[in-house]
Amino acid sequence: MGAAPPRPVFNYLRILREDRDILVSFLAILVGLATGFSVVLFVWMIQAVQTLMLGPGDPVLLAEGRPWWQLLLLPTAGGCLVALLFPYIPHSIRTYGVSEVIDALHSERKHPLSPRAAFFKLGASSITIGSGGALGREGPSVEVGAVIGDWFSRLLHIPAGMQREIKVIMIGSGAAAGIAAVFNSPFGGVAFAMEVILSEMHLRISSPIFLASATGAIVSTTFIGPEVVHVPSYHFVSLWEFGTYAGLALVVAAVGTGFTNLLSATRRGFDVLPVPEWLKPIIGGSIVGAFLIFFPHVYGTGTEAVAHTLNEEFPWQILLVLVFVKIIVTAVSLGSRGFGGLFGPALFMGAVTGGAYGALVHKLLPAVTGSSGAYAVVGMGAVLGTIAQAPITATIIIFDFTHDYRMILPVAVVTLISTFLSEKTRTKSIYRVSG
Repeated sequence: MGAAPPRPVFNYLRILREDRDILVSFLAILVGLATGFSVVLFVWMIQAVQTLMLGPGDPVLLAEGRPWWQLLLLPTAGGCLVALLFPYIPHSIRTYGVSEVIDALHSERKHPLSPRAAFFKLGASSITIGSGGALGREGPSVEVGAVIGDWFSRLLHIPAGMQREIKVIMIGSGAAAGIAAVFNSPFGGVAFAMEVILSEMHLRISSPIFLASATGAIVSTTFIGPEVVHVPSYHFVSLWEFGTYAGLALVVAAVGTGFTNLLSATRRGFDVLPVPEWLKPIIGGSIVGAFLIFFPHVYGTGTEAVAHTLNEEFPWQILLVLVFVKIIVTAVSLGSRGFGGLFGPALFMGAVTGGAYGALVHKLLPAVTGSSGAYAVVGMGAVLGTIAQAPITATIIIFDFTHDYRMILPVAVVTLISTFLSEKTRTKSIYRVSG
């Protein structure tokens, strides 16, 4: 009696065990799935906290209808809740999520990523953002994705000489999936992992990272929706706009440099503040609340305010003031030991900077310039690329927002110029000052 033919499922398992590239790709997809669902949970947690604080709907409109004392107390209460989580997050890694991931890969300390701390940061970030803290979603999402990738890399029993490469691929896959899930930008996630996290790019690494990134975006799109923010269609009016966009690059470089320096100064200020550590997020929350009384536009991630800016619903005077307000409240939110990301605030700063600049330029040169909304879109990419020193990532993410090839050139040109100018002033990346 002959031996039974091997069953297909065992053939597949044997191939996975014996072919390292296939196994890594398979694990990258699992990392993307796990990260995507973690980001979905994170977004739902933020929405739950925000609904508890303000109610369902547009936070800008809801906050405008609240009495001043409630707007003061909401971020303060959020700071109190964040302080309660401090015992579960070691002081040594109570830093910005992306900085923590970069440090784990490249620092001489080589400390491991902490799964417990990462998931507690996810909870703390949902409280910070949902209660009004002016931060974004990408920092905690990247850190959780990197932790998931690091955990999957430990499942492989591989020779010691290959462990470093597999770990890099898996952490990069998790980071890419985190960005892709937050912004629905698979290629943006890959670019971020290569440009910011790994600082290297080749096919052997990029293929599994793209699989993870695409998987994370699919999960997020399925459960949250395909559109992060609606961007109206814009277009060039004349070639003279290259000159006005070059002017925007100068303004963006100043904004990016100013924000990065203020963030560093605020962080140092709270470091030396002679109060208990748990009191710092409460102080920071009360400062943010004081600004919310007059400027509810900066509540939370600011996505809704960005949408209003792109639709040209705010006068340029308000946009100009919001540039400075957002810079201050974001620096205070993160510097006071709040938790969250900086991509969201960067997009907000860019939108209001570009919107104010575009409105003024259009008033002066109405026949040869487009509307302020076009400049707001370009400003979003430029500020993001400048403060993160990641122009490729910023350009790709903005393209995924707009799906308009006509916007790639102005975004890329302005982002490259502003990033170059920022580097010439020796301004550090936000990942070097927020840790």
